[in-house]
Amino acid sequence: MLYTKYGSIPIPNTDGTEDWIEVPDMPEAPQGKEVVWCYPPGWIIRDPKPEGNFTWNQLEERWVDYTVQNTVQDNESTG
Repeated sequence: MLYTKYGSIPIPNTDGTEDWIEVPDMPEAPQGKEVVWCYPPGWIIRDPKPEGNFTWNQLEERWVDYTVQNTVQDNESTG
């Protein structure tokens, strides 16, 4: 059994302070997948991060592109 405190990455032992909770052991990932800790919900199995500007969207449970478009306007064109 592993333990987490305030959603921290689970560890095998506590430091003896309060607020630790037990969580299941890390599951094994199928080939081509990875296991990561996201609190909540806990252990998730997902595809590895794709190449490029991607971040994990926990609500949608998928990788999303976070490329930022240049929105700065040229002072001459704005008057």
